[in-house]
Amino acid sequence: MKAETVIKSLLDVSVDLTALVGTRIYLDTRPEADLLPAVVFELISDRPDTPAFPGTNSEMCTARMQVNCLARTAESAVALREAVKAACHLHYGVINGIAVTACLQDQCGADSYDALVDIYTKPVDFILRYLR
Repeated sequence: MKAETVIKSLLDVSVDLTALVGTRIYLDTRPEADLLPAVVFELISDRPDTPAFPGTNSEMCTARMQVNCLARTAESAVALREAVKAACHLHYGVINGIAVTACLQDQCGADSYDALVDIYTKPVDFILRYLR
């Protein structure tokens, strides 16, 4: 759960993002009754790399995290995505007790609109390298 902790920490401390969503930053799912806009992040993959420190209990890991920006308008969802990028891209160091060597924006996924629930989704992925 270290990769999720890092992303949540970065999102929570972003003044620009919290100005848009408040505390509506969720792991995996958004409560259906909650207001929009909101951000939902999820772990896509997490794998250990070649042991970074032979003879210790530490290993370098690479995780892919997806952050989905949800809003009632496409423009609002784009603004959320830009705030998420600024919150997470190019961060490193000790984040919430986890040694992070890089958090880099990877790609923006396919934008979508769900007419049944009237929600625009603008996803963005990050590659996170950290010590586990």
